[in-house]
Amino acid sequence: MELAKILESYPKNLSKIHRHLPLTLDNKTCVYGAKGIGKTEIILNHYAKAEFSSSKKMYLNLNDSHLNQCKISESLLDFLQKETIDIFILDHFSPSLFSPTLLDSIPTPQITIISQSPLTNLNYNLVEIPPITFQEFTKIHKTPIDESLNSYLKFGNLLEAEYLNEYKKGEFLKILAGDSINFWILQNLILHLGQKASIHQIFTKLKKEGKLSKDRFYEYCKILNESKILFWLTKFEHESAPKKLYFWDFTLKNTISYERNFALLFENMVFLELLYHFKEEIFYTDKLDFYLPNLSLGILCMPFVQHHILESRLHKITKEREFCDSFLILSLNHKESGENLGTPYQVLPFKDFALQDSLPKFF
Repeated sequence: MELAKILESYPKNLSKIHRHLPLTLDNKTCVYGAKGIGKTEIILNHYAKAEFSSSKKMYLNLNDSHLNQCKISESLLDFLQKETIDIFILDHFSPSLFSPTLLDSIPTPQITIISQSPLTNLNYNLVEIPPITFQEFTKIHKTPIDESLNSYLKFGNLLEAEYLNEYKKGEFLKILAGDSINFWILQNLILHLGQKASIHQIFTKLKKEGKLSKDRFYEYCKILNESKILFWLTKFEHESAPKKLYFWDFTLKNTISYERNFALLFENMVFLELLYHFKEEIFYTDKLDFYLPNLSLGILCMPFVQHHILESRLHKITKEREFCDSFLILSLNHKESGENLGTPYQVLPFKDFALQDSLPKFF
């Protein structure tokens, strides 16, 4: 009876906000990515296309409070076989409830699992759903560019960020963490946003503040990294050096700290563009916020450009000039080009940078 009710209640009222991502789903696909970026909306919207109109579809949300999850896992195979489901969507997947053997036995021709982390122990095609970059944000909201940028900076890049004030986003982070210990760890990681730190340094700091096992801390950091919530940026040619920390939502520090640092928010925003929009390999160096070896490009993030400070920062870049053909300086509104010690540079507003389709067009 429970599964029959679920089959009858396939979601029909999709979100009014739609992400603009090309999506290819194999017969067995695990779609993964951080919480709040619209994974479920993307999948339901995909299967709402005309080509799937005659398919018999079932959506099972394992976070649904109506479910008796143990009974569901016991009776699911028989039910799917009996009902001859064409497309089966399993949301908020939990390995503790569904073993690889059970999933391999599902008779449905097309299965899509939605998860925060990639399920590497299954023979499923893995599809990562990225955070919302600025170009996609403008397509979603269809407002004038300057208005879109103001909203993006204010609310962040979660799918329904405009409905999350700082208090609600704090509650969202508590739900994401799952318990008070994880939330404490997450808060402290966010406080290091944009800073250089080793995972050991952060653990040592927390150990002085309260009771925390090393295994618990490292395992939660691993989960955050695998689910693309937390990113550790490596120093160029120094793998063992402290990493720079960034997050999938660049406004998080405003949620857990009264101290505002717009420069670091801006830097995190640029990082996500480089990683997900331009899909570049990224490092940092002593004098460069970001270095892109495939383009021999050094990047500085300076939201508010003052020419004498810019020239001073460029003058201090010495050894990086051996492997940088040019510098890109990203600002909020400033635009200019020039040369410093023989190396050409260009200053671009963030919106001009983020709305381009490829970085080499700048040079």
